[in-house]
Amino acid sequence: MSIAGTSFPEIFELLLKERGLDHSSQDHFLNPDYARLHDPLLLPDIKKARDRVIEAIKSNEHIVVFSDYDADGIPGAVVLSDFFKRIKYGNISFYIPHRHDEGYGLNTEAIEECALRGAKLIVTIDCGISDAEEIALANEKGIDVIITDHHEPPETLPKAFAIVNPKRADSLYPFKGICGSATAFKLVQAVLTKESFGVKAGMEKWSLDMVGIATLSDLVPLIDENRILARFGLEVLRKSPRAGLASLFKKLNLDPRTLSEDDVAFMITPRINAASRMGRPEDAFKLLSTDNQVEAEKLTEHLERINNERKGMVASIVKAAKSELSKRESLPEVIVIGNPEWRPALAGLVANSLVEEYLRPVFVWGRDGDNMLKGSCRSYNGYDLFQLMEGAKESFTEFGGHAGAGGFSVTLEQLTTLEEKLSSALAKLTSPTPSAFGASPLIRGRLVGVERALHVSLADIGENLWQTVSQFAPFGTGNEKPIFKISNAPIKNIRQFGKENNHLELSLSNGIKAISFFSSPESYFLNPKSTQCTLHAHLEKSYFRNRPELRLRIVNIEP
Repeated sequence: MSIAGTSFPEIFELLLKERGLDHSSQDHFLNPDYARLHDPLLLPDIKKARDRVIEAIKSNEHIVVFSDYDADGIPGAVVLSDFFKRIKYGNISFYIPHRHDEGYGLNTEAIEECALRGAKLIVTIDCGISDAEEIALANEKGIDVIITDHHEPPETLPKAFAIVNPKRADSLYPFKGICGSATAFKLVQAVLTKESFGVKAGMEKWSLDMVGIATLSDLVPLIDENRILARFGLEVLRKSPRAGLASLFKKLNLDPRTLSEDDVAFMITPRINAASRMGRPEDAFKLLSTDNQVEAEKLTEHLERINNERKGMVASIVKAAKSELSKRESLPEVIVIGNPEWRPALAGLVANSLVEEYLRPVFVWGRDGDNMLKGSCRSYNGYDLFQLMEGAKESFTEFGGHAGAGGFSVTLEQLTTLEEKLSSALAKLTSPTPSAFGASPLIRGRLVGVERALHVSLADIGENLWQTVSQFAPFGTGNEKPIFKISNAPIKNIRQFGKENNHLELSLSNGIKAISFFSSPESYFLNPKSTQCTLHAHLEKSYFRNRPELRLRIVNIEP
């Protein structure tokens, strides 16, 4: 799509058009309004759940909050922790399963532990929708279970006291795409609407920093209600009084006043997830919920250290996977790859890298401490992973997730035909509808989705274009950053930068820099002595060392 030489109002109109917006709908998109959040009482079972929580509080029953161990479940647990702190309710404990030993969701040992704690009510966050056996055990022990989850429900629902999930077949909720933390936040909203417990109206909004982190971390579409939650979540993050966030921002040299969705996705989220991938998920929960500055600093240092360990391990596995895949004569439409020596906890990160490299859905498996074969999968180009796994369900011992990401368990026997069956199932899926500017990014050396790039001149790259583009932020799944194509951009200098000289920078003739992390000229088949090239790039503003700088983030180069 060529727009070179056009005015920025015309670019603005093109950005609206790419998102399916007209003048009647653009205001809601460009100016998210907190008052337009959907009524939580429209969620299924929300009134039952609300009333049961209120009853438990008034009867001083022990409540266990059972959350998933990722950057959706852990912030959701903090949302409920905030709520109970505000109402000064202390008969509560938290349970976050260990990824390596317990795996995803409820388990019988956890239910036994909750019973030993004297629990009368369990509230799940971002899990529970498929845990019928475990919930039946809780019922036997006289423990009510409220499920708050957003994953795809099975045909037969567990016999929980209440199941709050916008994806239920009988749900009247207008938007199905909220994350687990947002669902938990809705429960808090519902409780406070009926019973304030002396809390000042609107105080729950201070928990939107957690909902924002989860929404930006969990690959949910940034449209409709999620856009409101992400926008206001970022606003609260920039003002958040949390000791843990302040310590983390300081460690990462992040100025909270200019915090962006990229800072959340690439700086904060990995450190939350590192806790469960490499250690104890409770550490991330404590960091986000503590009021103690000394504890916050210790936890920040710990998470930084294990996140660095995680990076090294993932890089090693990705290298081994690419080496193995390079030996294959051809690749199927869905890649399945694994090794008994690989940690299942790292499988999702490895899958992400392989999706970017091979441009197709990827399933990565490893072996856990109980000798079970477990893994994670990531989608490509908008294909619904849950539907894909449903199409080959006989090939899994267990599976779950949502459109963009999922988890699974298999036997050695099932593995032998898994790749073939998933590839066959993919062929039967309805082709996904590309989102704005294509659901697939431009990948190094591969011109994927180039027809959707917006052609501009190098002279167009400036503050006025940035002001136009930034109106559409925050960007993410379903609202991808616009890709600009700059033909024959004059290059003044090409260099590597960073502590290990592993990042690429092109200095262009107008003083604008184009960068790509963990890249070199060879990554894009670019001659290091080139004096011009055609760039495909996002426009972004960096605040590194508190110096605002407009720059281009390279997604592809045509030499």
